[in-house]
Amino acid sequence: MPPARDVVVPRTRRTAAGLAAIVVGLLAFASVLDGVDEHGDLSVWDSPVLAWLLSHRSAPATGVLKAVSFLADPAVLAPFVIVLALGIAWRTRRVRPALLLGGAMALTMVTSTGIKVLVGRARPPLADMMSPPETSAGFPSGHTLGTATFLLVASYLLWTWRPTTRTAVVGLAVSAVGTIAVAVSRLYLGYHWLTDVTASMALAVAILGVVIVVDPLLPTLVRWSTMVAVRRRNSVPSVPVVS
Repeated sequence: MPPARDVVVPRTRRTAAGLAAIVVGLLAFASVLDGVDEHGDLSVWDSPVLAWLLSHRSAPATGVLKAVSFLADPAVLAPFVIVLALGIAWRTRRVRPALLLGGAMALTMVTSTGIKVLVGRARPPLADMMSPPETSAGFPSGHTLGTATFLLVASYLLWTWRPTTRTAVVGLAVSAVGTIAVAVSRLYLGYHWLTDVTASMALAVAILGVVIVVDPLLPTLVRWSTMVAVRRRNSVPSVPVVS
């Protein structure tokens, strides 16, 4: 096997790739949402896919996919990401990866919560769900969005640390397998429709694009925010001490 070769990507090309990911992700998300609103396009497969998965449930598969779904739960994933980000910052003495990963996951939570409130789409029937049932809005899938974003951003950060073709390919492969596993678990357990998880994948691509665009600007943004904080602190008049 030939050795992996370094991949040198100019800043302008990386920024262009990030912008392209944002556009593609948002267009794909808008297309899925439009189909959901009009009950057409990909949404016509929502019920058939759910019915097929329900008919193929088994005890072993249920146990495995419940575990996958549990690990992807935002309540489980968020503390893990926080510990990981802090560990990276402490180990590498660099805050950039921690800020990018933490910021991406925070954006994921805000985006998912906001869209759920705005769209307000109902989940599949409670009778089709595994216990415990979930009754909150289902579009998009928070589990799928969080997992996809985490894996994609982590793969990107790993690639920036070791920019080789092999790193990129392995990172994308792991991201795809992990995201699909979580998406399938959410469908199999009856918590989401196909379009819920598909929309989440599209949003994750867009969020990855945001990370790629912000990455080279991060040092400037940090310096700017530090300068603003210092100026505000210096502009606060001192209170004389009355003896």
